Amino acid sequence: MWGAVNGAATAAGPLAGGLLTEHLGWRWIFLVNLPIVVVAVWFTMRTVTESRSDRAGRFDIPGTVTFTLAATALVYGLIRAADEGWTAAVVLGPLALGLVGVVLFVAVERRSAAPMLDLSLFRQPGFTGLIVAAFLCQAAAFAYLPFTTIWLQRVLGHGPVDAGLLGALPLSGAALLVGALAGRFLQQVRPWPAIGLGLLLIAAGDLAQSVVGADSSATVLIPGLILVGLGAGVVLPVLSSAVLAEVPHERSGMAGGTLNTFRQLGFAFGVAIFGTVVADVSPQQNRYADGLSDAVLMAGGFALVAALAVVLLARPNVEQPVKIG
Repeated sequence: MWGAVNGAATAAGPLAGGLLTEHLGWRWIFLVNLPIVVVAVWFTMRTVTESRSDRAGRFDIPGTVTFTLAATALVYGLIRAADEGWTAAVVLGPLALGLVGVVLFVAVERRSAAPMLDLSLFRQPGFTGLIVAAFLCQAAAFAYLPFTTIWLQRVLGHGPVDAGLLGALPLSGAALLVGALAGRFLQQVRPWPAIGLGLLLIAAGDLAQSVVGADSSATVLIPGLILVGLGAGVVLPVLSSAVLAEVPHERSGMAGGTLNTFRQLGFAFGVAIFGTVVADVSPQQNRYADGLSDAVLMAGGFALVAALAVVLLARPNVEQPVKIG
């Protein structure tokens, strides 16, 4: 169910964003989130039962502050590198600040009686391998899509709605199909082969998209996007259940939060890295397709590294099927 809903949401986002941008203005892609959050909070308060643990503690303010500092500075530095170059002060300064934030976060969490993130979880190779896979999977499957959208709109001349349909619907539709039809079956198989196969599908989809060239039309991306969607539909729900199975029950919330945080960081990392690949190529030039091709090739490499991390680190620890409920 989680995989199917995630696929549907992935499809709805770009389409809604295209409609809002084309008819109301780009600011509405942010404003529309306000009523959505209000509705989500209302549903949460009405339907989600509170869970409690003997190990629950106070809110970890020092950990939250230092992690936010580290993540913000690192992501900002990576994104600015696309425009300024890796040796610019505006890049090196935030990256250095981010590394300091990481050191402070580790120091704070090791001394905290109720840490936001129990660092001892990373002593388990299976947990570490799955988190690395989540980080790289998000970059490999989704982080090149902003540059695909730029190519579709500024080079091929498609509008925002058409770009949303062409760039996101094949991927998210395939992910939705896998989640809806195969989700129950996927929970009955050993996690590491399912995750590894899904990552290989993502790598194959990225490779298929790398054939894009100066004379290509939008349809050249569709087979690869479908393969990526099929792979993501396999990986994401199994990855979530496998991570939860790696930790004690009382650490489930912490593990789930860590997984989603590293997924989002992986997306930001991917956008920043792919941005440096296409930064020197103007969207008005025919060579922009070459930059996009290089970006998806790199994305495929990330997917292969993620698959290797699962096989080497997670395989000995998640041999048994993960059953939820």
